[in-house]
Amino acid sequence: MNSSQPSLNDISLIIATLNEEESIDYVLDELKQFEIGEIIIVDGNSTDRTKEIASNYDIKFITQEKKGWGNAVKEGISISTKQYISYMDADGSYNPTALPEMKSLINSNDAVFCSRYKGGEKSPDDTFIRAIGNKLFTKFVQLRFGCKITDSLFFYPMFNRDILNHISLDSEDFTLCVELPVKVHNKNLRYTEILSKERIRYAGKSKVNTFVDGFKILKGIFSIIK
Repeated sequence: MNSSQPSLNDISLIIATLNEEESIDYVLDELKQFEIGEIIIVDGNSTDRTKEIASNYDIKFITQEKKGWGNAVKEGISISTKQYISYMDADGSYNPTALPEMKSLINSNDAVFCSRYKGGEKSPDDTFIRAIGNKLFTKFVQLRFGCKITDSLFFYPMFNRDILNHISLDSEDFTLCVELPVKVHNKNLRYTEILSKERIRYAGKSKVNTFVDGFKILKGIFSIIK
């Protein structure tokens, strides 16, 4: 890691996996240069070689006890030990260069969120339906809760674990993307947003069902206390 960049040795990075044998080695190899304090893989009972490949790296690996993407992230949080917590997908689409940038801002904030759309940027993973859906969800979250974020469905945060003393995370599915920034905002905690351009995934397919998961998120938004 560049000596001018902030140290990441006080960060727990959580990666939820499900049949990621085509990309997990790429992701973990890329992360080596950042010297992250701990990397925690929460695996949703993969039936391929994900666990075997991950065992070659100095990481924590647990098998998810329950179901749901949000639950996997929460299980990772529950065993994390570092002061700051972040999350990344296992398909190579999240750019780890955002981690030092988030860390440089975290001391003056309780949370930092990444956006694919800040400044009018776009995501290469967006279909027409997804692009429209993301804009509508984000606008809805802005209007309903007042959150100052430009991407409500991109869960690439960094937050001080101390905020968990003030908020509880209840979502078991992708609603967690929305729940964290909404509750941070509602508690008047300090947060900011940076641009992190999403890359074309290295391998694998999206685990998100546009309509099924979109409906779950919409339903989940109404369950979040304003």
